[in-house]
Amino acid sequence: MKLKSLSLFTLIVLCYTVSIAQSKQLINIGQSNTIYSKILKEERTIWVQVPESVNAKTNHPNKYPVVYVLDGGVHFLSVCSVINQLSPSSVPEMIVVGIGNSENRTRDLSPTKVKEARGSSEWVKDSGGGERFTDFIAQELIPYIDNTYPTANNKTFIGHSFGGLLVVNTLINRPELFNNYIAIDPSLWWDNEVLTGKIADRLPSEKYKNKSLFLSMANPLPQDTEKDINVLIKDNSMSTEGLRAIHRFSKTVSEATNSSLDFNYKYYENEDHGTIPLISIYDGMRFLFPWYKMSGKLVDIIKNPNTTAEKLKNAFNTRFDMLSNNLGYQVYPEEEMLNNLGYMFMSNSPKKSFGLLEMAIKYYPKNANGYDSMSDYYVSQNDFQNAILYSEKALAISGSDYHKNKLQKLKNK
Repeated sequence: MKLKSLSLFTLIVLCYTVSIAQSKQLINIGQSNTIYSKILKEERTIWVQVPESVNAKTNHPNKYPVVYVLDGGVHFLSVCSVINQLSPSSVPEMIVVGIGNSENRTRDLSPTKVKEARGSSEWVKDSGGGERFTDFIAQELIPYIDNTYPTANNKTFIGHSFGGLLVVNTLINRPELFNNYIAIDPSLWWDNEVLTGKIADRLPSEKYKNKSLFLSMANPLPQDTEKDINVLIKDNSMSTEGLRAIHRFSKTVSEATNSSLDFNYKYYENEDHGTIPLISIYDGMRFLFPWYKMSGKLVDIIKNPNTTAEKLKNAFNTRFDMLSNNLGYQVYPEEEMLNNLGYMFMSNSPKKSFGLLEMAIKYYPKNANGYDSMSDYYVSQNDFQNAILYSEKALAISGSDYHKNKLQKLKNK
């Protein structure tokens, strides 16, 4: 399918921008559902958002990474919005799963049982259900999502406050469950900072290889008072207890010389506990996927008029081999990008055009569009015999009137 004339730079940008399908609804983010948990012995609400490209005609990713978000009723939309903004140029398109935690949040998200916390015993009487809730995620929710949606074996876990506490606990005790972890202003003060002690002992483990953790901390004081973290961590009041606990945890991990965990933390002096989630999700995603954005080197190779077709193909293969290695599953060049660049080079660099369209057919052999585009390539080279051959292949796949009429016009030439 032919593309209107665009500048190469504009094309490259467009090829890495999500195409939003037109619909009668202006906004349609996710679907809610309930699943019954035998482990929890109760129903649990979940929200699921699948990338629109799953229904695209020309760009068919086989599978998507999955992001699991605690307190889904609060943070699901924020995570979807950030990923929709950043993908597919800076982060991969992903399935987002929000998990409801409104019924008994303290029970679900606290990893250990305590008799008292912050001067009260009543609100923590059901505490310590975090491991059982993690069993629900590992044994019931993840298998359900994997069996229902086109998922890849790459998972991210996000939580805020008590949710961040469970995220860190999961990293420490069950690092194999997720590839990436984002803990937003986590309640690491819980149970006399028990997780800080555990992380110091676990960091040398090989289980943390290829695992990433982004941790954020908010300023617990009003904005018009103290912002300097070096001052705040020396304060002994209840107001700064949470920040001091996060800082001690972060310092422990940062100073570990025998750790393979990819770790970063950030202090947001102008954000409080309630405002920090959105910016943390954005920064966390950028931290987790710094290698995903198409490099300037590849753009230069694409734009360089002296680049050979072979060098161009090798550059694409190098990039997508890198993405595959980092994501843990096979990633192919987007069909739309290969197709559009193929048309862009068709008139002034036919060898590049052929190489790119050949790649599109190789990676997406069941799509009619690649064969249709190759037919146009041969027309541009006045090779009508091959143009008819590829037009016939496109028609055999699509059966559409468009390809039928196009083939007839080629045969009449």
